[in-house]
Amino acid sequence: MKAVARVVLMVCLIVGAPALSIPVAVAQQSTHAGPIIDPALFEQGRVLYDANCVACHQAGGAGTPPSFPALTGNDRLKDLNLIVRAIRLGQGAMLAFPKLTDGEIAALATYIRNAWGNKLGAVTADQVATILAGLSKPADKKVSVWSGVYTQAQNKRGEELHSGACAQCHGLRLNGAAQPDMPPSPAIARATFVRKWEGQTVAALFTYVRTKMPPDNPGTITDQQSIDAIAHMFAVSNMPAGDKELPPDPNALEGIVINAKPK
Repeated sequence: MKAVARVVLMVCLIVGAPALSIPVAVAQQSTHAGPIIDPALFEQGRVLYDANCVACHQAGGAGTPPSFPALTGNDRLKDLNLIVRAIRLGQGAMLAFPKLTDGEIAALATYIRNAWGNKLGAVTADQVATILAGLSKPADKKVSVWSGVYTQAQNKRGEELHSGACAQCHGLRLNGAAQPDMPPSPAIARATFVRKWEGQTVAALFTYVRTKMPPDNPGTITDQQSIDAIAHMFAVSNMPAGDKELPPDPNALEGIVINAKPK
């Protein structure tokens, strides 16, 4: 494979063939653990990217932040679970691609993880299948946020997160009372918060927090931090804790509805 890749690169250099631009990383073993990248797999990923992703993430991977982040030098590309889930399920403003096969997702992930100077190694269809198999199916029956959907331990983690960056805008009591030199922000707990989100699922709230917060640098908090923050919002809203944590899984969260406290 190395010999073939060298020949392809040499021919391109000699004759100036523009049709297929393969990064040096494709012809070499990735510095990260993983298989050698097959140039055909990389090219398949490029074709899929041009057909499905280029309008938002741009030909050079620069993206259109904040809705569609840059893919060049993006450390989040190291999280293969996140990438596969985002392609299959969508995330924030990004559409889902449920019709792509495991092999196509592998090719697309391989391309974006190794184009534009990225060097994160190849992705296989088996890896994609394993990740997708771990996703829960959308819940058939929905439960209320008042039925004990988070734990006290998760609330504590969320409280620590809120006491830092979140409190600067939303206040320590989550009532939207910002610092004196900052404009007020929406309340993210209690009656005002519940009225705003009533009837929506926790999945919608999770996606909003995950992709829109913090406003000055959206998308920088992790899935786990996002769901922990939501657990604290529920705790401050006097929603009872339970014995299972809220999972950072949009499919599972689709089964939990935000509603006013039952009488």
